Amino acid sequence: MIIEDIARHYMAAPAYEAPSDLLRNFRQFIIDLAQVELSGLNIQYVDFQPYFRGAELCLEDLSTDVNQGNLLISTQFNESELLGSEINMIFRCIHEMHHVKLNVDFTWQGECASARHIMSFTDNLLFQQLLFSEVLGQSAVCLYTGQFLEHQKVVLFDQDVLHCLSKG
Repeated sequence: MIIEDIARHYMAAPAYEAPSDLLRNFRQFIIDLAQVELSGLNIQYVDFQPYFRGAELCLEDLSTDVNQGNLLISTQFNESELLGSEINMIFRCIHEMHHVKLNVDFTWQGECASARHIMSFTDNLLFQQLLFSEVLGQSAVCLYTGQFLEHQKVVLFDQDVLHCLSKG
């Protein structure tokens, strides 16, 4: 997949307004996933970026903490209409854990692997589209432009784009 195409589409597309029942079910999916993926971890929320070395996230530092049973998650930039602030923090924990579990960095390839992994936990196309938007839509913009958009939104990418991701 071409990062520029994903980023441009994410920036240009209108925000998807998720119905309340979808929001409720998707949030529950994230909570249920956390029960399995985060079991036994001591999670602390902090008001700084704990795993940055210079301008880059450091997988080695993150892995060291996780291997010791700890995970620090930043509360900065925690606005999410899709998940709400509390569940967005849980989602961040799951996302960071997947980077460690898969031993993938925070490059485009690492984000694709992480997205592929979390999307594999559901057959629900809408959930997969939401996960794609949350992980790859936002990451593509940041990697392409150098920063996240001020307002994170949900963009539903076509099924063929999701299918392309599943092929590796």
